[in-house]
Parts: sequence; structure tokens; C-alpha cells
Amino acid sequence: MERRELLKKAGGIGAITAVGGAGVISFAGGAAASSVNITASNPASISNDRGDVTAVTANPDFDLHWENLDDAVGKVFYLVEAKVGDGGSWQPIFRATPWIGESVNNGHLRQEPGTTGRYRIKTDLAAALNQDPRFNDGNPPNSSASPLVVADEQGKPDYAGLSFPGGVDLQSFLNGVSIGSASDYPGEHEGGHQNNYHDIDAGYYGAAADTSALDNEADGTSAGTNVYLRYTFELQRPNLSQLSYLVDFSGLSSDGAKKQKAADELDWLEVSDIDAGNSKIVMNGEDGNKKFGPNFADGAGITYAALRNNASNHVGILVTNAKFVVTAVNEGSSSGVTGDSGADAA
Repeated sequence: MERRELLKKAGGIGAITAVGGAGVISFAGGAAASSVNITASNPASISNDRGDVTAVTANPDFDLHWENLDDAVGKVFYLVEAKVGDGGSWQPIFRATPWIGESVNNGHLRQEPGTTGRYRIKTDLAAALNQDPRFNDGNPPNSSASPLVVADEQGKPDYAGLSFPGGVDLQSFLNGVSIGSASDYPGEHEGGHQNNYHDIDAGYYGAAADTSALDNEADGTSAGTNVYLRYTFELQRPNLSQLSYLVDFSGLSSDGAKKQKAADELDWLEVSDIDAGNSKIVMNGEDGNKKFGPNFADGAGITYAALRNNASNHVGILVTNAKFVVTAVNEGSSSGVTGDSGADAA
């Protein structure tokens, strides 16, 4: 076989979180804290006649915890970036902002909103995102989402050639400030953005690179290439749009009345936790945490770079990296001939 797809899951991108007791994260003292840790194991090597890698994918699995925050967490924004090779540049490949419901769901997802809580995705990204209150209709997950494409032969999409929706341009699309909806961009099955899924309003982006840096053209040799993943998480407050899926606001016209009803019905929520418009980062400027000012809508629409740069001084931001090695084996060439001439003389 001349071509063979690389092991699909990059070793599973296994999530390891320090836990203690009955599966609850152990934090020191009563201060606000959050934690996530994601690692990656090396996938099996690929071996074929040409040392040709056709695709590298990853299936993220993570367990995110927070405890003793002053604001309730209602949403978790996360971004996955990747780069291929030590000289490659980071590229966004997937983003999502799931709305956290109230129940412990199936084996793919565990979610607990509030000032102390948890958001865990295990094994199946598509199934987990389908448990978002916006998309969970009680039926089995119907998303076409599959392991995220890190690199394939199509390569990074031509983002500069996109037709952006109103209020969005190339810069805001790539830095995360203003991006629109997943359906504003080509989907996986349209030959466009390999990791964009309209049905769960998540993804938006495509592969980080093509596979040329992963291929090994040297006959009879083995060559490894480092592949890097970077995960950025932001804990966000709930807003009225989200809560309308959990609380019946019929007959209520004012934001204040809606907030009060939500706080009355949901025991993990207080009026002061709720945003009327876009959800803001938790604890913005509180208890020594970084304050995101007017340039970031006082805590909403924060750029990817600003999130990364402030991970060390804000409890609501977490960034972690993982690395794995893709090994391509170019099988040695040989040739020969055997037979019998059937010579005879008479």
C-alpha cells in the first residue's frame, strides 16, 4: 500500500488531572483556583513504500475543574491550536464555547456549573458538544464531528480568501475578537475548513498545515517530526441567552426580572453572576485577578493572545501544551528477477 492514514487519535491526547478523594480536584486552602492538564502520547509510526503521511488527527480528552470562584461559571470557551515541526507557527484549528447545563450526562461529558464545578470531555468531542443545552434534543448525538485534523494533504485553508460576515475581518477571525457563527464559513464536508461543524456551532478553522513536513523521502529510513498542540481555556459567566434554555422567561420583559427569576430557580446562581449581553470572563479585576478593560468590552471578546499572556494572573484562564512525535518509515526498495530460461538443445 503506497499511502496509509496515520493513526487517527494521536495517542488519544489523554487528559490527566491531579485528583484526590472522590474524583474531586484537590486545591490548597479556600482560595479561588482552577486546573487542567492535557498530555499526548506518541502514535504508532506509519510505514509505507514512500514514507508518505496523509493525515494527522487528535481527539482531545480533558477534565477542567474550578473551585471557590466569586462568579458562577456558565460557559467554557476553549481554543485548540497546533503547529507541525519545530519551525512551524501556531495555527488555530478548533474553537468552541459550550453552554454548561445542570446534569451529569452520558459517559462522554460531565458538567457542573457554578462557583465550584467541572467540565469534562472524555473520548468523543462530538457527543460531548451535542449535550450543550442548545443542541441536546434528547436524541443520540447527530454531529458529523470527528477527531480534529492537525495536518492533511489539503493543508491550511485560505483564510484570506473568505467572505466574512458583518463586523468580522481576517484579523478578528484569527485573533478571536469577532468571528460570527460556524455556519458563516465552509464546513468539513464542503472541502473547506476540516474542523468546522455547523450543527454544533463549533470549529470554524481547518488544519494547521499540510503533511509535507511529516513525509520521509529517504529510502530505507525512519524519521520523526514533532507536532505540538496548545489548549487555551476561559471560564465565562452565564448570560440571559444561555439561561433562557434553562429557565422560562415568558411574560418577563426586563433584564432585571429575568435575572432574578434565574437566580431564584437555579441554586448555583446569583443575580450578580449574570450578564445581560455577551458573557464576560469570571472575576474580572476581582481579588487581584487581571482586569480586562474597555478594549475587551470589560471582559468579553478577549483576544487569544491576551488570554495566553494573562494565564498566570487570572484564575479564569488556563493554557497548557502537549507534544507528540509522528514517525514516518520509508520502506527500503529492492528489485530482482527469478525464473528459468527453459534452455534445451537437440
